Amino acid sequence: MKKFLKIAFLCTLGLDSAYSYDSIDEALKNGVSKGDVIFYGDYQGLGKGQATSIGKNLATYSYLGNTGYFLGSVGLSYTSGFYKNIRAAVGFRAAAPFYNAHKNLLIPQIPNIRNAGKGDASKDFFNHNQAALAESFLEYFDGDTNIKAGRFIIPNEWINTMSDGVWIRNRSIDKLMLEGFWINDYGRIAYYQMTEFDRVNPYSRFGLLNLALKYYITETLTIKAYTFFTPKVFTALGARANGKFNISRFFIGADVGYAYSFEGSERYSGYTHNASALDAKIFFGMDFFEVAAGYIHTSKDSGWGNLDIMGDSIDPFFIWGGKAIKTQKNGNLIYAAISANVKRFKFSLAYGSTSYGISSRQNEINFSTEIGFTHNVFGILNVLNTHKSSTGIPTTTQINGGIRLSF
Repeated sequence: MKKFLKIAFLCTLGLDSAYSYDSIDEALKNGVSKGDVIFYGDYQGLGKGQATSIGKNLATYSYLGNTGYFLGSVGLSYTSGFYKNIRAAVGFRAAAPFYNAHKNLLIPQIPNIRNAGKGDASKDFFNHNQAALAESFLEYFDGDTNIKAGRFIIPNEWINTMSDGVWIRNRSIDKLMLEGFWINDYGRIAYYQMTEFDRVNPYSRFGLLNLALKYYITETLTIKAYTFFTPKVFTALGARANGKFNISRFFIGADVGYAYSFEGSERYSGYTHNASALDAKIFFGMDFFEVAAGYIHTSKDSGWGNLDIMGDSIDPFFIWGGKAIKTQKNGNLIYAAISANVKRFKFSLAYGSTSYGISSRQNEINFSTEIGFTHNVFGILNVLNTHKSSTGIPTTTQINGGIRLSF
């Protein structure tokens, strides 16, 4: 059991190899370099409602209007091998628009989030320099303890942005993983969105602190307890249970979580009442496909408040979708999803219905696919449509994608 959990810990860390070198030159020579060039376009059509900006932070920001753009993006990254217990990584991404359907469209300013932008592409690519530092960090790993400092992505139900900070995990106690991270800045650097990096807590230099404890009941059945602490903005407590069981060639599982947020004064948090979120999902499948169904509920007075201050991964919709459950009070989302990954073909389809407020509702369908024409040439297509009632959130159709060349 202990050996299995150590291997699982390595997989969780995302380490390509636990092998270390005694020479810095060897560690650098055996590093991994990656890159990609993508030609990417986005069309968004506005149905009912008016063009507007919604969202209270970078993680939920969206401009909803009639827009279209086409751009090119280049990403480069390098991760060294381990020199003894330490390795380093550095990455960059740059983007520049070739075409804006509305060159003079003014994307409005949102205080403490972004400056005003000009041109359709600025709704998603509002990094003024058009080039930015991507995932870049120093990392320590000794078999039980992993420490990462710099800019990185944290796999977490309440984070889908990139962070600047420190992340520590330890597995020295059998069946137990201790985790903690401190974050100062956050943003996104991706082929579909590039933002400026801003302080996660503009009211305190403390930033955001997370502490968590995860217990492995069996290899595939875990429970987790955690807390978020962000002075003046919110303090949250949460728990999650996850299980996955194999039956012949198939698997079946469930995931359920609950979090309660003690919101700060309205001046800082934006809410007058505390918030909460409950999510549950069941799934079934085999190696190459999965079918899932789920439910999300948020509090009557404040939705899920600032729990999603850095985004969320419990919502089944694309990062640019699912705005009703992300931003409205008293949200109830019921959804079903199917995904498949067969050789060089991937796709996912999700449909959900969100009721919110007293009697408002918005339904959404998302389709995403990636096709590998060769080992290095991929086609990407994402389609989003919101419909039914549009109180507070206009109905939209969004289509984006492109061709990615990897090297």
